[in-house]
Amino acid sequence: MSADVTAGSAVVTWSAVLDDLERLALRAGAPTEAPDREVGGADLAALVAWAPPVGLGPLPPSLAERAAGVATTQRAALARVDAARLDARRHLDVVRTVEASHQPERPVYLDATG
Repeated sequence: MSADVTAGSAVVTWSAVLDDLERLALRAGAPTEAPDREVGGADLAALVAWAPPVGLGPLPPSLAERAAGVATTQRAALARVDAARLDARRHLDVVRTVEASHQPERPVYLDATG
């Protein structure tokens, strides 16, 4: 097999890998359609299960710029996910504060022994 054919197949394989990584990053960091939408099991499974193909080899130099763009997309997605995580934590802290400030309307415990 000639070096050109091998290099060409590496470009095709790496292009598919970069497409996959970019698609996953866009899905992970995309705003949801509705505020109450949860991440589906399939979305999470795809993110967690991703692994590079066996025998991928080094990135072809012709795809270096594209790979840098995908890395930028991944960093932006991570920033959005982290911001959403912090926002959810702030909301949870507020809910816990409100819950802690309310007295129960009826006794929680009953002393049956006297």
